[in-house]
Amino acid sequence: MLDTLSYKTNSVNSEKEFDAALEKDNFVKISNLPWGGSYAPESSALLCPDYTTGGLWVALRTTEPAENIRASVTEFDGRVWEDSCLEFFFNPMPHKGLGYLNFENNSLSAMLCGVHNGELDGQPAGFCSADFKMRLVRTPVDAKSLSWSVRFFIPFSFIKRWFPDFSPAPGMRITGNFYKCGDLCKAPHYLSWSPVIWPEPSFHRPECFGEIIL
Repeated sequence: MLDTLSYKTNSVNSEKEFDAALEKDNFVKISNLPWGGSYAPESSALLCPDYTTGGLWVALRTTEPAENIRASVTEFDGRVWEDSCLEFFFNPMPHKGLGYLNFENNSLSAMLCGVHNGELDGQPAGFCSADFKMRLVRTPVDAKSLSWSVRFFIPFSFIKRWFPDFSPAPGMRITGNFYKCGDLCKAPHYLSWSPVIWPEPSFHRPECFGEIIL
């Protein structure tokens, strides 16, 4: 039986409150190695619903050796998973099936956003980076390591575009997973928050998503 995880989020009421939450310790660790390996850079994620602004705030962060950070994709909806990448996949309506949205980001702030809703199967969702309030921070830790993070906002209206019956409310249950990967990095790696049971690396496994309480 798959031992998925559960994450109880804390809500905020503004971008300013979310930025303050980044200084606290409600991050979940992206530390599971579903397909083994020894390269496991310290990575974590934070999710906060914001019913005042109307959306989900997401922050993903990692610290890794600079020599293993591949950063080549600059266009949106490019092959960012081949670079050093941080990702959030979620199913806004798990009681309706296994549909989901995926958000994948490299350290150059290039994002891939895909839709899987029964009609579309991975096609780009079409978004405006300004609406997503994206922010990338890159901070040298020492001569050999770099800490980088990406913060973005997913408007409820954007989710409803692809899942029209989505009706966010405090305490509701969605499912999702947070990932760290790098297919073509010097040390290829695949880490997840909630375990993934599959014979080969694949993050597109909504049946393995963990529980997220808004």
